[in-house]
Amino acid sequence: MQARNFTSAAELAGHGIAPDFYGAESLARDIERLCDPGQPVTDEGLLNVAVKYFFAYVYDGAQDERVEYGEVADLYARFSRHHSLNEPGDDIEVMNRLRQWSPVLRVLADVARAAHVMRAVIGQRDAPRVGVGHQGPYVGADIGAGTGIMILAQQIQARRNGFDEVQSLGFQADPVSGERTHDLVRALGAGSVMLADPTREGAYNLLRGRPLSYVANEMVAGMQQTLCAVNFFDKYKAFFGAVGRSADQAAFFPEGLIAHSGQAGISLIFAKENGFQAPPEYMECEFIAQGLIIEGRVLPMHKLGAGFARYLT
Repeated sequence: MQARNFTSAAELAGHGIAPDFYGAESLARDIERLCDPGQPVTDEGLLNVAVKYFFAYVYDGAQDERVEYGEVADLYARFSRHHSLNEPGDDIEVMNRLRQWSPVLRVLADVARAAHVMRAVIGQRDAPRVGVGHQGPYVGADIGAGTGIMILAQQIQARRNGFDEVQSLGFQADPVSGERTHDLVRALGAGSVMLADPTREGAYNLLRGRPLSYVANEMVAGMQQTLCAVNFFDKYKAFFGAVGRSADQAAFFPEGLIAHSGQAGISLIFAKENGFQAPPEYMECEFIAQGLIIEGRVLPMHKLGAGFARYLT
């Protein structure tokens, strides 16, 4: 659900009237509840995390505070027009933050998709579990850590699956949003984000020789551009070149990706088994993501987040 649609729903209901899924408890408290394996993972709980993570990305320290729905709705309303001129009464610093972090916030503003991705990671069936071939520590990586929400999902997954020691590291090339993502992820105790070019093998030096538990690529779920060597294939090539067999037992998000190249006239499946690589003759082609393999099935890209939209309309 894009920010303007979320905002429209809020305006129809009245800014102060929260939708049924929303609770004003802090983001940190919502995350603590999700990390408890004795508590169920609900769509409503995931939506709360997605919405409040967006809010906390913009406001320092907000992860530990109660957030009333009207505050959230106001921020989404501002984001829906952040590329336009300021209106009287706008907080100029907040509007500048929205513009500065716009590429990352656009992903978070799609609340339904963010919640769906989190659910897929947290409940992934082949994810490592203590006592089922794994003793820890849990070592996670996100080779396209734009917003950091995938690193947070790894933390929740690991805690629910019995790991006490969780070490997740994201890789982000953009210093503008990367610093903010790192600060928020660290504040939530979910991991760290390294400012490094994920298309270079050297970026992954901290992972060399360490058995990996989970590997994610957030940028795939938020992808609104073509897949090509620079933004996709080169990242995986560098990653596998650096970690080698250390990723043999790791689970991956997505489990697979189906993409089409009109240029080559073919559709391919990219997965762990082929290193998320195209055959050499197609490496210079551009591909459009058509579907993800998540939650044990093929999901068309246009249906990512569809099950959550009913809570927002």
